[in-house]
Amino acid sequence: MTRLARPLALAVGLGLGIAAFAPGADAALRPMAPGERPAADSTEAELWYGMDRAEQELRGLPQVERDAALNAYLRDVLCRVAGPHCGDLRVYVVTAPEFNASMAPNGATLVFTGALLRLRSEDEIAVLLGHEFAHYRQRHSLQQWRASKRRSATMGTVGLATLGAGIGLVGGVAQLAGTAGLSGFSREHEREADTLGFEFAAAQGYVPGAGLALWERLAREEAATIGRRRHPVFASHPETAARVEAHRRMATAAAVVPPLDLVAQRRERYQTAIEPFLEGWLGDELTRRRYAASIQMIGELHADAPPAWRGRTAHYLGEAYRLRRGEGDAAKAATLQAEAVAAPDAPPAAFREHGYALRAAGDAAGARDALARYLHLRPDAPDRAFVERDLEALAP
Repeated sequence: MTRLARPLALAVGLGLGIAAFAPGADAALRPMAPGERPAADSTEAELWYGMDRAEQELRGLPQVERDAALNAYLRDVLCRVAGPHCGDLRVYVVTAPEFNASMAPNGATLVFTGALLRLRSEDEIAVLLGHEFAHYRQRHSLQQWRASKRRSATMGTVGLATLGAGIGLVGGVAQLAGTAGLSGFSREHEREADTLGFEFAAAQGYVPGAGLALWERLAREEAATIGRRRHPVFASHPETAARVEAHRRMATAAAVVPPLDLVAQRRERYQTAIEPFLEGWLGDELTRRRYAASIQMIGELHADAPPAWRGRTAHYLGEAYRLRRGEGDAAKAATLQAEAVAAPDAPPAAFREHGYALRAAGDAAGARDALARYLHLRPDAPDRAFVERDLEALAP
């Protein structure tokens, strides 16, 4: 499980406390079997009870994406890697710009939109979901909970919402995300989940190097913020370089590489699934105000994007430069907005930013055309009065 950088006030906290555990003994911590449920008098049953209540609240939150096609697609990939456990698992897409995914002890699986934006293909989704499924199957949450109780005699009175709030969430999302990793799995658990997640995905014919490609990109995003607080996605995991090398070794040792046409089909399925949400998720990314990281991430996405996406990726990459306001950033933003408006999928806002860049460059006629185009595309633009005022000032 990964952890969040910024608080997300997604719901009012339930304040659900696990005040006392039933005295019954837990079963040996063998891997979870398909269809298995914890014994009624066990600590694990108490965890499941809290998770079931949190999941019930989660279902009603507006931040849960209910698009049927997207949810069906992710569930299909999860079922591929989870095999006979498919019927025990549920998927919830949470609208939040951080890289985060988790699977709670009761099988509730959270995938944050910031993670989906950072992936490139179904193969990478399979590795990510395989990793989270490994945590679930190996009962890592229960192991962490037991370890926490041993470290602190008061842990038994700590609410699940408190654990989740400690990683930047409140309410049902906090309970599910927080307890799925109990504020961060141990590095030993993360390594085991990496290995098993790789094996689960590879067994279904997914690209062996998908995890390597994903973590190399995340490492470059981490490097883009050197000198600042370390991004929480890396905090509870093995050191990034070690993790990249572990994935490299596994990918090199893999004997089977799927046909290129099948790889291309899976990449297209991923792109089809997330395309309707691309612009919204890119806009959400900029709300984090971590512009160096966003420039790195969106820049790589722009370079990899299919032609049908390049107007949107160019626009939001340009916005990241404009908002950062570093030396040379205004020129880079202007170049990217010019690229954006030339693309068929240019967002209306790209014409506004292109217009103002042309105005700054002294091209009044070009600025008028671009700003007029913006208002034509967005007749209900909230800044319409301001843009009209600027158009009047640009009149010959």
